[in-house]
Amino acid sequence: MTLHPTGAAPLTAVPPRAEAEHDGIAPVPESDRTSRTSDFGWIWPSAQFSFGTVVLGALPVVFGLGWWAAASAILVGVAAGTALLAPLARFGVRTGVNDPVASGAHFGVRGRMVGSVITVVTALGFFAIAVWTGGTAVMVASHRLLSTPTGPGALTAAMAVTTAAVALVAVRGHQVLLRTYKVTALAGGTVLLATVLVLAPDFDPGYAGGPLALDSPLHTWLLATTAAATVPLSYATFQGDYTRFMPRRTPTGRLVRHSGAAMFLSSLAALLTGAYVTTLFPVPEEPWLQGLTDAVPGWFAVVVVVFGFAGTLPQAGLCLYAAGLSANSVFWRTSRTVVTGVVSALAAAVLYLGAVVYDAMDAMAAFVTLLLTVVAPWAAVLFVGYAQRRGRYDPEALRTFTTGGGGRYWFTGGVNPRALAAFATGSAVGILWVNSPIHLGPLASATGGVDLSLPASFTVSALLYALLCRLSPETGALLPPAGPGREGPAEVR
Repeated sequence: MTLHPTGAAPLTAVPPRAEAEHDGIAPVPESDRTSRTSDFGWIWPSAQFSFGTVVLGALPVVFGLGWWAAASAILVGVAAGTALLAPLARFGVRTGVNDPVASGAHFGVRGRMVGSVITVVTALGFFAIAVWTGGTAVMVASHRLLSTPTGPGALTAAMAVTTAAVALVAVRGHQVLLRTYKVTALAGGTVLLATVLVLAPDFDPGYAGGPLALDSPLHTWLLATTAAATVPLSYATFQGDYTRFMPRRTPTGRLVRHSGAAMFLSSLAALLTGAYVTTLFPVPEEPWLQGLTDAVPGWFAVVVVVFGFAGTLPQAGLCLYAAGLSANSVFWRTSRTVVTGVVSALAAAVLYLGAVVYDAMDAMAAFVTLLLTVVAPWAAVLFVGYAQRRGRYDPEALRTFTTGGGGRYWFTGGVNPRALAAFATGSAVGILWVNSPIHLGPLASATGGVDLSLPASFTVSALLYALLCRLSPETGALLPPAGPGREGPAEVR
């Protein structure tokens, strides 16, 4: 086989099923790219309007903040996370593949594994949170309504039924997911609004908070802001799962606006609802779903049961679908359906161990905080890389890992050392600057406890990658200004 270090290698070894099932390897054909940017108006709300996201809104109140401080932390955090997330939507449109595979244009076709691992870990973590909270809602609300059992056995049964339904949706793929999203987005928004109205008579906007998690109001507020920013940013590797189905000539400005607006508004609504409900708990630290069930009227517990199950499907399904696509880019000789099924079984095992065997789900706050130290640097590399390439990519060269290597994105042994160094450095800086109840980095101590993990990790990675590319340009990876069969970037409007 002849490899082409500055051009795409022939891709005769790509399995036929890749084209048929639209996995993350082969670009989606233009004839099948019929989605619209407005689809994000269903995708993001359906994922955010679930107990798995709403419960994260409790964190600022659990950290000890009052209502207005908690609300402002959520507002600023969601805005920051969305600003980092939305521009990444352009990669799927430009390449026709999912984001981890698209990241091979900057990390190298083997270095894309960084994005694949981040996606799988993130997806499994948020899948566990979504199904755990949904299963818990079904269990505690059913107990109030029907005096059904509680405890590990009942929780396991509730989570097993939910996991099976989620796996079925995820395995079926993109079109089934979109149809599910359109129903659950409307239903979820209605449930959140109903929850706010039902509890409105007892809500006190003057709620002052409790003991602070950190040593000052500012440091605690920054911790809550960081946690809120993680919610939209945690979807950074998932957008390409959907934008790859949008026509290549989709205006990227419109795409970024639609994704950003949908994510900002839906995340804000979900997290504010979580904080709102938590201010009504006698003890904010008590299990959130139990507190919600105790706070609402008895008849509303029926809604909690139904939404605990149905509201989990879109968020957990989105996570399993993304994990399956990313795993499929590793085990690319196997169909997406089979790989997603295996990932679903792994997710169920992780969920059972975390929620039942070790009761480790209370580490949720630490998970969402530390997640930023990996996701933000990865996103920073793609931000800078997109600007340098002006949105011009060679989709065929992104999948030369299926033919033995080569192509314009091969770099050094399939890995781009510039991107990897920038990513690793930014991640290390982020970890050193985290200030959470379970981890205090030395840089956070040196700055009076201020948590700068998100801006520091992103900025360091972005600046270092730009510098390394300036010192050692990636000339072989750049597309020529024009060429047969290659289009320029879509019009930005």
